[in-house]
Amino acid sequence: MAMELESLQRIFAAALGDSQYESPLLSRLKPVPSTSSLDPARVDRGEAADTHAHDASDQSLRRRVGLYRGNVRGQWRAALANAYPVLLALTGDTYFDALSLAYGRAHPSHSGDLNRFGDALPSFIEQYEQHSRFRYFGDMARLEWSLHVASFAADVEAFTPQQWFEIGQERLLRARLLVNPACTAIASQHAIADIWLAHQPGGVFPQDIHVPSWTVVVRPLWRPTILVHTAAAYAAFVALQRGNTLDEALDVAFALDPEFDFASQWHTWISTSAITGAVSVHELSNRHF
Repeated sequence: MAMELESLQRIFAAALGDSQYESPLLSRLKPVPSTSSLDPARVDRGEAADTHAHDASDQSLRRRVGLYRGNVRGQWRAALANAYPVLLALTGDTYFDALSLAYGRAHPSHSGDLNRFGDALPSFIEQYEQHSRFRYFGDMARLEWSLHVASFAADVEAFTPQQWFEIGQERLLRARLLVNPACTAIASQHAIADIWLAHQPGGVFPQDIHVPSWTVVVRPLWRPTILVHTAAAYAAFVALQRGNTLDEALDVAFALDPEFDFASQWHTWISTSAITGAVSVHELSNRHF
């Protein structure tokens, strides 16, 4: 019984994704007898009306499945539009409708939480869109998905100014810093940060979108946003994410840019809660208990 139910659920899910799988579903739900299988004598007595009743029932089931299918596709589209508003603005409704349908068929939701539905869209759209002019769609989607994930990330408690002051410069340089788990670093060959900012209030679309960019998604309070980084600042941040000490991260940054303004960048990381603490300080504090 369980195997039969599981098989029916798979067929139902397939029919919702694509109407070509509808007939196998209907045959499982309510088999429709063929007129040729009826006894001619019964047909003469008017019992062929049973076939018409079955046909009407079949059409009713098709309409119901069609309603389910429409609702599912609408939910796919709404979930993706919620996570990818800039991508929707860039592509337009018609393109986005087709994209959401193709994506939903290729990556059906495996969770009751539709907020997770669009996680594979960045890599999917790189295969879906082959035109070189729109290669940036994939990285744009990665940026938007990172913002989407950041909005649902758990809160973290950041160091106070006094805690940072108590560390001292030498100990800070040797520390492994805590990076906010809501943060995502994205390097792209396209100006995805400028494109995203252009779709915010007062934004202006960049003249050239095919230039490298380095972006970090942050969530200083409740609303995620982005920080545009230089190549050196980006490299330092990624090094910190990988567990390097601050001293090691600075070596990476200064190797790329001897004029790297660490003081300004440090203030930005702290004020946006991109960096929330230092591992070594926690370890020293624990020894006192």
